[in-house]
Amino acid sequence: MEYLIIFVGAVAAAILIFDLMNALTQSALAGQDRLSYGPTSDVARTLNVKKRSSLDAILIAVWPERFDPDHAASIPDVVDLLRRAGYPYETPGEFYAAAVRDFAMFLIVGAALAAVMTIFDMGLVGPIIAAMFIFLGLRRPYARLKMLTKKRADGMVSNMLIGLTVLETLVTNQVGVEEALRAVGKLGGPFCNLMALLVAQKTIRDDPDQAINVVQQHLPDPDNMEMNLFLGDIRAEFTSQGSGNLSQSIRTLRESVHRSMVENTESRAALVRQRAGLFGVLAVLGLVLTIVLPYMGVAF
Repeated sequence: MEYLIIFVGAVAAAILIFDLMNALTQSALAGQDRLSYGPTSDVARTLNVKKRSSLDAILIAVWPERFDPDHAASIPDVVDLLRRAGYPYETPGEFYAAAVRDFAMFLIVGAALAAVMTIFDMGLVGPIIAAMFIFLGLRRPYARLKMLTKKRADGMVSNMLIGLTVLETLVTNQVGVEEALRAVGKLGGPFCNLMALLVAQKTIRDDPDQAINVVQQHLPDPDNMEMNLFLGDIRAEFTSQGSGNLSQSIRTLRESVHRSMVENTESRAALVRQRAGLFGVLAVLGLVLTIVLPYMGVAF
């Protein structure tokens, strides 16, 4: 086992030295005058290519179904999560590059801890720790993306209330639906950004249904009832099937979103009060015990 650890350490040291030399070479080239090279020169192409570490290359070669964006089995789920999260990574390739970096970091830490456990004659614990870190390294990028999706879904409610309020005002004052949506899209935020996407998609597509379908694919919470009802009203308005009472529909949705916000706030407040009461009871119980137990001969 000691020889195996020495071999793994030597390979890791060689990879580290090789990556450091590559980084120094890349830094030296980047410090030179780029204008002195032609746009098609080898040096210019080298400067524009982002270098991967040797460990990244090894992981992609060994497990392409997990880390290679061209062969990954999870690419449909990643694309769907990127849409719903608001594109925290511009492309799936950037997401998989971050996934490789996270996994490499957890792999190195897990291997180091396993080696330490082996050195201290705790070899049975080492593989368990390494397996835990490997599992966490595999799941962390996806967990981060899901957390960003949930955060965007939570921000959708408050931003939707603002957007619907402005939209109702504009539509009530006889502003065209498309122009009103364009004005709302300039406000910023999850809901307003989706309205800007809707207007842009409607401009480049002949079928309004296709534009609305694209927006639905970017919803952080596909089961959001208010958002689906709103898109249904917009779909009916764009396809000339609306009842002409779009402002009334928007007002009803705005009131529903406001009630949802109030209910969510009251729910969180009730949970805080419940936890505060529990902590208060435990604090009083601890205080009583610290007063009574010394007189009962209990030594701490």
